[in-house]
Amino acid sequence: MAPVSSNSFVAERLVATLLAESFSVLVREQPEAHVRMCAHLDGLAVAVMVDEEHFAAGFSLRSARVRPVTGHEPARVITRRCTLLEILDDRQSLTEAILADAVQVVGPLDTLLRLHEGLSLYVQGAVRCHGFAFLLRRLRESCVLGA
Repeated sequence: MAPVSSNSFVAERLVATLLAESFSVLVREQPEAHVRMCAHLDGLAVAVMVDEEHFAAGFSLRSARVRPVTGHEPARVITRRCTLLEILDDRQSLTEAILADAVQVVGPLDTLLRLHEGLSLYVQGAVRCHGFAFLLRRLRESCVLGA
């Protein structure tokens, strides 16, 4: 299936939309960070389940895309929007969330290690992007409205 970036699949799903938009912001504001992340994650895909949303993030040398889940992703992550916000706001570490089963990460160890390093590269670029503040505000608003 072709990657999805801004069609109805993404438009109907808040977290998928925010992730797709974050990849665009990263390309625009920190292209070197985007290149490093994509090079590290090349050929990898991860299924993501956040509350009722189900989508995948797929990576190639040149791009990071949000797309529908195919069932062939070697890893999956399951969590809630408000847990993501707690981690992003540093009220809970990713490790604490995993140990408390607030974030479930399943896959082969080598894949999970690549994903962890890719996430670190993504975050290193994201903290240098002014455009991420707007995305974070939208996530925060969705947690307040959903509470």
